[in-house]
Amino acid sequence: MRFNILDAVSDLEIKKSMADKLSINEMAKQLVSIGFECMMCGECCRAGSADNTVILFPDEIRLIMDAHGMALEDVCEPSIPQFIDDSGILHCFEWVLKRHSNGNCIFIQADNTCMLYQQRQEQRHQQKHQQGHQQRPWICSTYPFFLAFADGAAKPEIMVSECRGVGRPMNEEDALTLAELLKARLLAEITEEIGLLEKLKGFEDWEPTRFYSGQGYQGYTIAVHDSCGMTYITD
Repeated sequence: MRFNILDAVSDLEIKKSMADKLSINEMAKQLVSIGFECMMCGECCRAGSADNTVILFPDEIRLIMDAHGMALEDVCEPSIPQFIDDSGILHCFEWVLKRHSNGNCIFIQADNTCMLYQQRQEQRHQQKHQQGHQQRPWICSTYPFFLAFADGAAKPEIMVSECRGVGRPMNEEDALTLAELLKARLLAEITEEIGLLEKLKGFEDWEPTRFYSGQGYQGYTIAVHDSCGMTYITD
């Protein structure tokens, strides 16, 4: 399969330009009309109710590692392999937040509070929120909302994941904060994808994996691609 990196990057640059033009105020109005309040149920962090996969970018991983004194392998693991090369190496795009053997996030506590969020709250009096400088991953900070270019739309739209807190009253201040996070997340996602693709040169020809889900990837060498380059992991 031949993948055109230049075309993909060009398309992403257009999407980034569109994302940059998003109105925080307009998004906040939409969020208020949808409504949301976290019910502290912990379902989004635990296995069983829905997909709780959390994609992590390099800067997010470093923040968690530094804040908690953790090693890379204790914070994250390779995402699902996407292709296999001629040498039999499996290649993944990005990392995912590590989960316990039961599927629950490693940072969720018995009372359904998040260790990352707790520490973030304690640090708020020391620094204001800045794009890319938060411990909680983008996905967690904006759940159950995300922005996407649905069905080839020229403008990203607010999408809503399943969550029991959706539809509950939401004040304007919280909506504005969430709108800012959503826009920052989308820009970060596009920027990361561009960086990943630019580092992917030399891997334009690849064969999609079709066997990992049934056989797993134990015993294989895995190459994880992100905007920092490629990391090899040998089981």
